[in-house]
Amino acid sequence: MSRITAKMKQKHNPETGKLLRGIMLLGFALRLAAAIWLPDQSAQWPDANAYRAIGEHLRTTGQFTSTMFMPLYPLMIAVAGPGWPQLLVDMVLSTVLIWIVYQISCELFADRAAAALAALMVAVYPQLIFFSIIGLTETVYITLVAAALLCWYRRSFVLAAIFAVLSILARPSIDLLAPILVVYFALVIHRMSGVQTLRQILVYAVVYCALMVPWWLHNYEAYGTFVRLNLEGGEHFYSGNNPKNKTGGANGGTEYTTDAFNAISDPVARDKAFLQAGIDYVRADPAAFLHLALLKFVRFWRLWPHYEDYRKPLYVILYCVTYVPIFLLTLVYLALWGVREFFRVAPILAFGAYLTLVNVVFAASMRYRLPLEPFMIVFAAVAFVRLIRRWPAAKSLLSRTGLDAAPAY
Repeated sequence: MSRITAKMKQKHNPETGKLLRGIMLLGFALRLAAAIWLPDQSAQWPDANAYRAIGEHLRTTGQFTSTMFMPLYPLMIAVAGPGWPQLLVDMVLSTVLIWIVYQISCELFADRAAAALAALMVAVYPQLIFFSIIGLTETVYITLVAAALLCWYRRSFVLAAIFAVLSILARPSIDLLAPILVVYFALVIHRMSGVQTLRQILVYAVVYCALMVPWWLHNYEAYGTFVRLNLEGGEHFYSGNNPKNKTGGANGGTEYTTDAFNAISDPVARDKAFLQAGIDYVRADPAAFLHLALLKFVRFWRLWPHYEDYRKPLYVILYCVTYVPIFLLTLVYLALWGVREFFRVAPILAFGAYLTLVNVVFAASMRYRLPLEPFMIVFAAVAFVRLIRRWPAAKSLLSRTGLDAAPAY
């Protein structure tokens, strides 16, 4: 990995920096324009209103009132302020993601043309623009996870641990995966010894505890017992595994109800009751669980939105024009180069497999697939550039623009 990166540095072109800054400026301008032009989407996303309310209450009273959400995004809203200040922070983070994707692509493939194309695709990708302006955790979570992966690839284990744990404080999706990634990056990517790998595990553990302790103290004061993450897991598991669920989603009122649990006042006991009810359902009807798991897998990887409000022709066409080519080119990359470059891209593949598994077991939504799409864009961009580079005219054009680099394949 370091040898490949050194090659890129030897071929450094100052014009590339200007191009990347221009792409980032374009990305921010598109996000700002979308925030001004699009109507408020919070009616379709109740969580957006919930985050604003929790953040505003935290700002005015100093108290965190939710049992369902992790604290980082509401804390960000409390510091910045709800509404436009909050959205500006999201837009800046989404713009930073463009730079991170460029750097990750360079680290993986040492191909400046593919990295520039990936950055441009992230800058103009409608789904990333949309989720940067509606007030949900997607943007901060995706940016933090991508930053952690970039730091791991660059052997910056302390910074990677900080970004990874902050992403858990925004959304606890990679809580179980992160320590495995530490071991893989240490042993396989950077070929550290066993002792060095153990040291990196300890570094991650120290950073994890240092950043999580304030949250654990809050939870102990609020619930009178140790709660490591939040109290959403039980209900989320039950929402995707109960007799009312026929689609694999988690739409309250249609795919599950909370009526049987509303009498439980203790939030910890309530969360455990949700979890136990879901487990009981799976044990009683494992065939139904497997059928729902298949539906969830299909729902997670759908080519256009499932919800009726977003199944209009305009949205379907938008997904067919944007996401479908990325999906297909990702498959092309995996088919043609995935095996020979497997060990290098395995952390990203593991992230994709892990999120898929979580959605298959719990409840699926295309929204939860979005964190994978910047990395799919990286794969799609390198596949596209490698394919067109087979044409002499395209290869010559890339060379004249200063974007060509010694391919890493």
